[in-house]
Formats: sequence, C-alpha cells, structure tokens
Amino acid sequence: MAIYQGGESVVGEESVSDLLFNSRANYSLAIGKKHVMQGSCNVTGMGRILEPLRDKFADKLIRFDVTLVRRWADIEQIEKQVPDTIEMTESPHHGDDVKMYFGKDAPLFVRAIKVPTRQMHLHIMDIRFDGQAPKPSEIHDIFKNEFGVATLWTAKGTKDVRDFAKNIGFNFPDTNMIHIHANMTVSIGDTVQMMYSDDQTGIVIPENHMLLQAMLFGKSYEEAFSHTESIFHMKEKKQKLESHFARKN
Repeated sequence: MAIYQGGESVVGEESVSDLLFNSRANYSLAIGKKHVMQGSCNVTGMGRILEPLRDKFADKLIRFDVTLVRRWADIEQIEKQVPDTIEMTESPHHGDDVKMYFGKDAPLFVRAIKVPTRQMHLHIMDIRFDGQAPKPSEIHDIFKNEFGVATLWTAKGTKDVRDFAKNIGFNFPDTNMIHIHANMTVSIGDTVQMMYSDDQTGIVIPENHMLLQAMLFGKSYEEAFSHTESIFHMKEKKQKLESHFARKN
C-alpha cells in the first residue's frame, strides 16, 4: 500500500492512482484501495470550503475564482532561502486536482502566486451565485460545525494565528485547519468574496490519518473521524481559536 503526496498526478502516463483523496468529499472511495494520492495542503483546504458550500447551495452556484497566495517555504525549512520576489505560478496543478473530487466540469478557476513568507497560505475566493448572493453571516453559519474550519474575526494576519497556535499547549504548533477571516467576507450582488488561511503542512496530517484508516482498516467515516479527533483535538483547537479571535462588539 502507498499514499502519494500532493503534486503527484492521478491522470495520464504519470498517474500514481485513480483516486485523489479528500476526506470531506470522498472518504468512502478510499476504503480497500492500495494506492491513493493525498491532495496537497491547498487542494485539501479548498475541499473543506467548497464541499460545504455545494452541500448548502447546490445548483445556485455558478462559478468559483480562487487566488492562491502561497508561502515560499515551511517554517522548519531553515536552509531554504525566501527570496524577495512575488513569483507567478504558470498552470498551477491545484485547480485540476480539486476537480478530481469536486467534479471535472466544475466552474472552478485557480491562479497562484508565491510570496516571501513561511506563515501559511491565503486563499481569496470569489463565489458567484445564480441571483442574489447570500449575506456573509449566511456563509459563516455553514462552517459552524465543520471539521477543521475555524471562523476568526480579529486576526491581523497569518502569523497571528500561528503564534497563538504555538502557545496553546498542543503537541503540534500547527492548527491543522482552515481559518476563515470573517471580517474580510463581502457580499455584493451575485458574488461573495471570502478569504481563508490554510495551515500548509499541518492541514494534511489529520487527512493522512483519515486515509490510513480507510485503506488499512476499512473504517467508516464516523469511526475514522472519532479516532482522528482523539489524537488531534480539532474541536478543542477550533474552540480556542474562535474564542481568542472572536468578534468584538
């Protein structure tokens, strides 16, 4: 059995598997598989946002435009220089990868740039609706009980979130989740714009654990989720993050 990292392919001659895994979208398809590709941190993060939106709004969704503002290197990669430039990524793989679980004909457009930071990725997502778009509060309500998605109001930047995560006493300095920056959500006409930060390496770790349980033990989603939660304490992390960065009256 093998799990392949994000950046590999599930199409063409270089395909390593016929399944790109995202626990929010296709957990059951990984049960009994021998070879599975785990989506990258950006691909995983988009799934945690897109799938709840599709569940709620279904055919009211017309188009998604996503700009990925990517970190240049991980925090632990101290030997890797972070150059003083903004680099454009030609033909980023992320959009095609997301379509492997979201739908090959999905109206999803992705552009990507790399910026000189080690502090997470930031996604800027414009969501177009058929008719009047929901209010920001309606968007935020969708994610109240979502696994691995925290809604924050007062974080000034990605480093604020990482610094807080580092000091709340968990085994990993990562939050292992997506952080919706709720103060940046805007609804105008048929479009909602939202921004959320993606905890790079940390977000994929619990995903890998979910995938292991599907492949090795054939566990149901509920069983795998419960065991993963007992290790990573995602609900508690979410509660602490949302409390610390709560909306100020």
